[in-house]
Amino acid sequence: MAELSELFAADHATALTRTAALDAGDVPDTATHIELTSVGPAELEALGEIAAEVVRFGTGDLELEEVDLDHENLFELPPFLVDLLVELGRTDDEDALGEVAERWAASDVMEATAGELALVLSDIVDLVTTASREDLHVYLWTEPLG
Repeated sequence: MAELSELFAADHATALTRTAALDAGDVPDTATHIELTSVGPAELEALGEIAAEVVRFGTGDLELEEVDLDHENLFELPPFLVDLLVELGRTDDEDALGEVAERWAASDVMEATAGELALVLSDIVDLVTTASREDLHVYLWTEPLG
């Protein structure tokens, strides 16, 4: 199922406020965010599995959790996934980002090219790195299309 989503960095209260605005069709400002299409919790979990293998980061919780009963379309990235994506951004392996993008594009959950996903992945890594540096959480808001 295609979905419109937004990945953003915020504290818990700001995440709930931003989600309420997004649910209402408003365009909230302030939070560092990335607008995505067809990237939901399952796609980010698949990304985590691939990235963990590529950077040899080990294993941990990759499952995105619902944040609030009133906002079923708001998920928080688990700390392991955040740390993993930060590590992907700072690895010494120059080919790691490209390899992850290629493998993510080849996965059953994605319908995009490696080139398209390399740009998306770079943006995700930048956002997660900023969130980590600023001690913020990373959230995913989704809305089914059609």
